[in-house]
Amino acid sequence: MKLRLIILAIIAVAALATSLAAYGMPQTKQEEKDPILKISQVPQKVQQTIKTYASEAEVKQITMGDVDGTKAYEVEIEKGGRKSEVAITPDGKVLSTEEIIPFAEVPEAARQAINAKAAGGKVVSTEKVFENGKTAFEATIETGGKQSMFAVDAAGKAVGSEEEVQLSDVPEAVRKTINSKAAGGKVVSVKKVLEDGKTLFAAVIEKGGKQTEISVAPDGKLVDSEEIKH
Repeated sequence: MKLRLIILAIIAVAALATSLAAYGMPQTKQEEKDPILKISQVPQKVQQTIKTYASEAEVKQITMGDVDGTKAYEVEIEKGGRKSEVAITPDGKVLSTEEIIPFAEVPEAARQAINAKAAGGKVVSTEKVFENGKTAFEATIETGGKQSMFAVDAAGKAVGSEEEVQLSDVPEAVRKTINSKAAGGKVVSVKKVLEDGKTLFAAVIEKGGKQTEISVAPDGKLVDSEEIKH
C-alpha cells in the first residue's frame, strides 16, 4: 500500500541516485506531487468521514489519488504518535485504511508466518491494512540489502507478496515479452508480485527518456502497461 510503497520508494530512489552520481549521469527530476488539499476543499461527505477517524489537527495531508482505478481522497493521519492513511471516495465511502503498527501487535499466527518468511533477514516495518472488506498484515522485509513485501491474514495465510528479481530468473515467456517491450531501451527493474492468488511480473522499462511499468502474466501475456509520470 501507499505507506509501505513510500518506504520502498525512498530506498530505491536513494540507491538509483547514488548509482547515477557514481557514473556521472544526470539524475531524473523528482516525481510531481499531487496537490495538497485543505479539509475545507473536499466534499462535505468526505469531511464527515474524516471526522470519524481524526480531528482536523491530526490530519497531516490530503491529496486526490487513485486506489485500484477508483478516484479517492487519500488522508494521512498522525494520532497518538501513530501514522495511518484512509482512502475515501467523493461520496464519503471508505475504500481502504492503512496503519503502521508495532510488530508485537500483529496476531500471533500472522507474526509466526512473517518471521518464517524473514528468516535470515529482518522485519523493517509492519502495517495493518483493511481493503475490500478484508484485513491483512503487511511486512516490509530486508534480506541481503534488498527489500520485499509479504502480506498475511490474521490466521497467517499468505495473501500477497512483492519482491525484486533478476530478469534472468523469470519464466522464458515473461522474459521475451519484457525484452520485446524494452527493445531500443532498457529494463530498469523487475518484481514478482502475488496478489489475490495470482502471480504477475512487473517490469519498469526506460525508453526515449520515459519510464513505463508493464505487468506480465507467467505465460507471457501482457496484462497492463502504464507510463510513470515524472
